[in-house]
Amino acid sequence: MSISSWEPDPTGRHQYRWWDSEQWTDQVADDGVQSTDSISSAEAMLPMSTAPSTLPPSGDSEGLDFAEEPQADTNTIPADPMTMLASKGQRFGAFLLDMLLLVITLVVGYLIWSFIVWGQGQTPAKQLLKMRVIRVNDRQAAPWGIMAIRQFVLGAVFYGIDAVLIATGNTGFLGSLWLLANGIALLVSDKHQALWDKIVSTVVVSDPHNTYQTQ
Repeated sequence: MSISSWEPDPTGRHQYRWWDSEQWTDQVADDGVQSTDSISSAEAMLPMSTAPSTLPPSGDSEGLDFAEEPQADTNTIPADPMTMLASKGQRFGAFLLDMLLLVITLVVGYLIWSFIVWGQGQTPAKQLLKMRVIRVNDRQAAPWGIMAIRQFVLGAVFYGIDAVLIATGNTGFLGSLWLLANGIALLVSDKHQALWDKIVSTVVVSDPHNTYQTQ
C-alpha cells in the first residue's frame, strides 16, 4: 500500500496501527482512542492484513499527517437493525402514546404531524420516543409511502368498513379485531413485528442517536 492509513495492528496488541506508507509506527487506536505503543524494527516491517471495516477518528497525534487518513464511508449500510429492535413494551407504549396524541391534537394536528415524520420512518410517538421503522431488506428507514400503507391504508380498510356498518345501524368490530390481531402477532414474534410490519417487511428499532435518519 502506497499511502498512509490506519490498518489492523499486525502485532495483535491493538485494533489499529498507523502505516506511514513504508512501515508500521508506534501510533495505535482502540475503540476510537489513540495512544502509542513502541514496536521493534522487525514488527515495523510486518506485512499488512485486510483493511478494517471502520477507521478510528483522526484526533491529534504528533508526528503523523492525519490529513492523509482515509475517511469512513458515509454510504455504508448501518448496523443490523435486528440488534437494535425496540422491545415489545416500547412498541405497546408507542402505540398508546400515538392514541393519546391523536386525541390531544384533535386528529387533524396528528395527521399533519404524521405526514411530516413519515418520511423519516416515524410516527409522532416514535419521534418522541426515538424509535424508527426500518425496512428489513435494505436496513433503511421506511419511506413515506411504506409508512402511509403501514399506518393508514391497512387500518383504514377495516375502520372504513366499521364506519359503514355503524352508519347502517350495525356493530363495527373489524377495527378492533385488526388491533387485537396485531397485538397478538407482536407478542409472539421473535422480531417484535406486528401484522402490519410483516405485510410491508419492516421492523421497529430503538434509534436514540438517529443512526437511520435519512438525509
